[in-house]
Amino acid sequence: HLAKTYPNLSWAIAGRSQAKLDKLKKELEDMPDVDNTSKIDMLVVDTSKPSTIHKLVNDAKVVITTAGPFCKYGSNVVEFCARYGTNYVDITGETDWNKEMIMKWDEKAQETGAKIISLCGNDCIPWDLTYYKLAQMLKEECEDSVETVRCYDDMKAGVSGGTLATMMTFINGEYKAPRFGFDPYYKKRNGSKSTNRAKNVSSQLIGQTHEDDLNKGKKWTTPFVMTDINAEVVKHSHALSDNVNDGQIITYSEAVVHSGFKEAFMTFFGTIFGFTAMLNPITATPVKKMLPPGAGPSEKQLKHGYLLVSGVGEGVKGSKVETEFYFPSDPGYKDTARM
Repeated sequence: HLAKTYPNLSWAIAGRSQAKLDKLKKELEDMPDVDNTSKIDMLVVDTSKPSTIHKLVNDAKVVITTAGPFCKYGSNVVEFCARYGTNYVDITGETDWNKEMIMKWDEKAQETGAKIISLCGNDCIPWDLTYYKLAQMLKEECEDSVETVRCYDDMKAGVSGGTLATMMTFINGEYKAPRFGFDPYYKKRNGSKSTNRAKNVSSQLIGQTHEDDLNKGKKWTTPFVMTDINAEVVKHSHALSDNVNDGQIITYSEAVVHSGFKEAFMTFFGTIFGFTAMLNPITATPVKKMLPPGAGPSEKQLKHGYLLVSGVGEGVKGSKVETEFYFPSDPGYKDTARM
């Protein structure tokens, strides 16, 4: 995406294996309509070894990292970027780890001018933007303050081995979230605690959309596996928002929309079966072998994936606004590159 869209951008690729970097650069060179690939530098960096990270952040304006689980491979990169004043973005969905990084490095990043922004891919840009736009529209168009946010997801997306590895890291208890005096997602820029609150009221069962939402009548819904993560990010954005009344409490709900009950039923119990397989030590090992880190959706699957997030926002005065964000390819991978 960078090579095609920003041909004049000065950038480098980094990773632990020189051979894999050479292979990736060769793939870029062989792509049609891509120029200036010879100018792309390569850096061999092992983020688990701090001594190798200096060259990654020293001359860079921004580091974009996609190597997870981030609780294993991301902490040193965040530290170095905060210390060096280098901007940082990642695609993690690990909110507990992100909270730890906020408490450890937020003040240092403010001192050096580094902008440290996590959760910048499909986790959780579409829903974060939906909340932002709904709150903004209610304030600017209705002179109201958001009180209720409902998100309806229509999607077709694949899963990668890296995502599975991250999920298994937390299922197996390999990461222990530290405790803090208060939730870091309520921490304001000056270090004080925000009085804005957000409550996740999403259903964990098969249900239906609100009758007045989306102008499409009632549709069957199921829980989305990333709802709790999206709700946490919305909570964080709401705590920092200038588009709401001070001390504003909101409710957030999210669900996947289906064409009928049969599809909803199959999705609901298919998800339960999948999580059961990961929790069971007997079946977890073959599941991991079927989808190891580095494996993921095919190019055809990436091309034919999509995501449509329909948002409904209601204000304290009764105002109502709606938004739609559409991503035309697989949101977790191909469109995450754009995000």
